[in-house]
Amino acid sequence: MKHTTLYRKWRPRAFSGIVGQEPVVRTLRRAIEMDRVSHAYLFSGPRGTGKTSTAKVLAMGLNCENGPTPEPDGTCDSCRAIVNNSSLDVVEMDAASNRGIDEIRDLRDRVNLAPVAGRMKVYIVDEVHMLTTEAFNALLKMLEEPPEHVVFVLATTEKHKVLPTIISRCQSFDFRRPGVETLAKKLSEIARAEGIETEPEALTVIAREGKGSFRDAEGLLDQLSSFSEGPITAAMVRELLGSVGSEVLLETTAALHERRAADALRVVDRLSNEGKDVGQFANEFVGHLRRLMLLPHAPEVALAEVGADERGPLEAQSKAISTAEIVRLVEAMGDSLGRMKRGGDPKLDLELTFLKLARDYTEPDVDSLIRRIETLEAALENGGLSAAPVNATHPAEPDTKPQSEATDESPPPLSAVLESDEPDATKVEDAPPAREEIPVEPADGGRDGGVDLASEWGRIIADLKRRRQALTAAVYGEARVEGFDGHILKLSFPEEQSFHVGMAKDRKHVEELKKVLEDRVGTRPHVEVLSGKPDGAASSSASPAAPDTGPAPPPASEPHSAPEARRSEGARDPKTTEDDGVIRDQREVFTLARERFDLGESGEGTF
Repeated sequence: MKHTTLYRKWRPRAFSGIVGQEPVVRTLRRAIEMDRVSHAYLFSGPRGTGKTSTAKVLAMGLNCENGPTPEPDGTCDSCRAIVNNSSLDVVEMDAASNRGIDEIRDLRDRVNLAPVAGRMKVYIVDEVHMLTTEAFNALLKMLEEPPEHVVFVLATTEKHKVLPTIISRCQSFDFRRPGVETLAKKLSEIARAEGIETEPEALTVIAREGKGSFRDAEGLLDQLSSFSEGPITAAMVRELLGSVGSEVLLETTAALHERRAADALRVVDRLSNEGKDVGQFANEFVGHLRRLMLLPHAPEVALAEVGADERGPLEAQSKAISTAEIVRLVEAMGDSLGRMKRGGDPKLDLELTFLKLARDYTEPDVDSLIRRIETLEAALENGGLSAAPVNATHPAEPDTKPQSEATDESPPPLSAVLESDEPDATKVEDAPPAREEIPVEPADGGRDGGVDLASEWGRIIADLKRRRQALTAAVYGEARVEGFDGHILKLSFPEEQSFHVGMAKDRKHVEELKKVLEDRVGTRPHVEVLSGKPDGAASSSASPAAPDTGPAPPPASEPHSAPEARRSEGARDPKTTEDDGVIRDQREVFTLARERFDLGESGEGTF
């Protein structure tokens, strides 16, 4: 006798045999019982969920010799003819191969014919979304004015492709995809009836591979019954499907979590050498990661597709790996699957993904780059770009150095500056006297009790920037804290930044600095600004021909003034030399700056 495949043999013959579509079954049963059957139905849903089978059961119930009845007996001539596809009153048409206007016109010509043996004529149009636009328009005319003895059942897997005008003239039913547990239960019933020995775990694997399709799952069970010589095991199912076991998935996850790149890459190579489909392994691995992700939050969802033997190791691994780590793996594998579908090399792409996951390779963060650009633009607009370099991660924090690291780059002491400038006693009568107690290198580093302004200076500059005082921050950004006793703050500038001295003494900038200091140390100290060593003096002292004259005498005994010293070195004096508007020497800039900001010849002041 010719063998009949399981999915054809076990096709439902009554509404009670339709599994997983309870809302649809209940509605159709009630419609037959109350004699309220519609002239057109639209069944939509994934393949293998029972759309065509339900349409035939509906036709059997309408034409059964004992009906109309919601439970056809299946033994009368009408029911047997429908089951054997020989009934003249039930016409099944595949719209995928008969999609033109001519086929629909032929159907329209036969619609008006009365039933041959039954009560109703049932037209089942499968994959109706494949019809052309002209065919849809012709079908629409029949649906608008159908004969009383005709029932149309349209079936489709892509409802969104059906014209809205067609849908509006039908009663629409959405067929749901059955779960793994429902499929496994149905397979177990079939296996017992057919005498097929199976392991429960094997049925779970078959149901999972069926992906919500009764036809695919039943076909796979039929194939396995011929493949195995004894009971069907989970290992046999995986061998036939070319899939990997849960042990490989657990091993791969552990290797990536523990950053063992070599072990993860060896898994890919081993599976490839065994002839496994790397793309299928990637899909199974994503499914395993999904179950790990859902297990701590929705265990009933995660364990619905897992056999009893797999639950223990899965729960143990879920407790060992955080959800954030699992999400990272899922996102990376999702990107990898997308590249595989676009035609990339599956093995190379999977190896690259595993290497990135194990070594934490990351691509440049676009958001951080955008934030850095915005910070630079804001600094340019506020004029504070030169105050401190911008850090991409923390733009508001200046790049400050500890006092001990800046020793080699620190400005020259005040005594050297005064020694080179040689202030004239007659020129500095209005300027406050220099404080001889200022140390060249303060031992306390600008510390008053527990306040270390030298180390806090970078944060003080950052506070000025946050208060939108970018110019003040730029002025004091180059200053160095020489001392702080709680009442007087002494600042100095490097010799190449001497032009900042005048602005540092400006009352507006000093007041802004005092506001920040008051918030930091609780007081508004006086600010003393000391100028750096002029460029001319610096160059002369650094000259190889300059003799070593030993320690310099105290500043108070210098007989010459600063202007005379500059004239003796060849600098032009703007007061005595004809001003032609041309600056010929770098030292003239220093002289002009003194006169412009009325600093006095000593280059220092107290506020």
